[in-house]
Amino acid sequence: MSSGAALDSILRRECSHIGKSFEHSGASRFIARPSGRSLFAKLDDHVEQTVGEAHSLVAMHRAQLESSDESAATMSPQVHAFGKTQDGNRAYLVTDYLDLKPSLGRDAQKVLGRRLAEMHKHSIGEDGRFGFHAATYCGRQDNTWEVSWPKFWAERRIGDLVNRIHASHPDPELRKLEQQMRDRVYPVLLAPLEGIVKPCILHGDLWSGNAGTVISSGQPAIFDSSYYGHNEAELGIMHMFGGFTQDFFAAYHEVMPKTEPYYDQRIRLYELYHHLNHTLMFQGGYRSGAVAIMKSLIDFCDGKASAE
Repeated sequence: MSSGAALDSILRRECSHIGKSFEHSGASRFIARPSGRSLFAKLDDHVEQTVGEAHSLVAMHRAQLESSDESAATMSPQVHAFGKTQDGNRAYLVTDYLDLKPSLGRDAQKVLGRRLAEMHKHSIGEDGRFGFHAATYCGRQDNTWEVSWPKFWAERRIGDLVNRIHASHPDPELRKLEQQMRDRVYPVLLAPLEGIVKPCILHGDLWSGNAGTVISSGQPAIFDSSYYGHNEAELGIMHMFGGFTQDFFAAYHEVMPKTEPYYDQRIRLYELYHHLNHTLMFQGGYRSGAVAIMKSLIDFCDGKASAE
C-alpha cells in the first residue's frame, strides 16, 4: 500500500471525529471534509523518533492547556492520532496543520517568552523525576529517569554525549575535560540546585528554526524534542543559535525568574549540551565550541573555589 493510501486509511480510522473523508492537499497536508479542517499527517520509517515526537507534542500541549483558559495560548499543534503500523515498520502522526512564517516579530517574541514560561511553570514531571517516558530526538537523547537534576545532567546529557563521541572518534581530551566538569564545575553550578529545581516539560531543541509564527492567527508556534528538566535548560540552544531577542527573555523571566547565583554560567553549561550533540551528529567546528565552554566553566568555578 502506498504512503498516501495508508495515510488515508489511518485518517478515516483514527480521525472520524474530524471528518468523513480526507483530501490530500500538498506535502503532508490533508483537508477533512465536510469540516474543512486542515491536518498534518505523516507516515515515517523512523518509528521511535516519530512516536517520541508524538509523546512530546502531547505533553507540551497538555501543559499549555493547563496554563491558560485560552485555546489560542497553545503553541504546539494538537495531536489527533499516532501509533505504529500493524507490521511495526512505520509510525504515523496526525496533528493540526499550522501554516507558518519563519520570523518572530517583537510582539510574537514577547508572547512566546511568556507562554513558554507559563508552559514550564504549569507542568511537572512524573513523580518529581527528570527524564521522559519515551525516547526523543535532538539526536537520540538518553531520557532515563533520575530523581536528581545534577545527576541527570551529568549522566544523561553531558556524560552520555562525551561517551558516545569518544566511542565514535576516540577523544581523550574531551573525556578528561568531562571528568573535570564533574569534579570542579557541577559542585558549583548544579549541586546547589539539588531538591530546589522542579522538573517541567521542555521543548528540548527550541532554536529559531523550530519556532515560527502561525500566519492565520499571528500566534507563535513551537515543536518538540521533549523531556522533563530544569526550565532554564531550555534556553541553552537559544544562546547558541540566536534568533531570540531581549523581548523574549524579559517576558520569559517575568514569569520564571532567573535561578541565581551563576545564572549566566549555568546557561553556558546548558548550551554545552548542544555543542556536544552537534559534535556527535555533524563533527565540524562544534567540538572547538564545546571545548571552549568546558574550559571557561572550569576556570570560572576554580576561581570561585579559590576565593572562598
